[in-house]
Amino acid sequence: MARLAGRQHLVWIGLERSLDCLPALARGLAGGAIVDVESLASLPRGYDVILSADLLEHLTEPQRMLRRIREALPAGGLLLISVPNVAHIYVRLALLCGSFTYAERGILDRTHRIFFTRSSLRKLLRQEGFQIEREAVSAVPLPLVLPRLPGWLVRLLARLLEPLTRLFPTLLGYQLLAAARKTG
Repeated sequence: MARLAGRQHLVWIGLERSLDCLPALARGLAGGAIVDVESLASLPRGYDVILSADLLEHLTEPQRMLRRIREALPAGGLLLISVPNVAHIYVRLALLCGSFTYAERGILDRTHRIFFTRSSLRKLLRQEGFQIEREAVSAVPLPLVLPRLPGWLVRLLARLLEPLTRLFPTLLGYQLLAAARKTG
């Protein structure tokens, strides 16, 4: 995420659960630690922005992590967050067909403990003292979903899917994205 943000002037520190991520932390960040974030009593302070990318859905109590994030942020601090959208059309259609099958990755990743809709994410952020300033969704990552199709066709489908996803964010949004400011 730090590399994709393209903001080399920022100091990026990362917390990750998996030891497999250590090389990526060392390559792309100023510092970091491999830790079970659910066992932390507090988070490091002194940062104006905290990025929570694909974290909350893996936790037993995501509200507790949001409280820790809120405590770590200064007044007016910003939380950037992404979680999978369980209300995506794929999951809805699967449910209509009587299926709720976990997978190795994606919205129904077998390691997900909590599932979010746009509404439930909004409610949780408000309850934990955040005011949402901006929301967005990401489209389905078609190259990952359709790896056997020719690249030109995947690019064409992606160009068609992007505006449809913006038009129907709760139905077609793959990831829910929000920028939320600490209140109070």
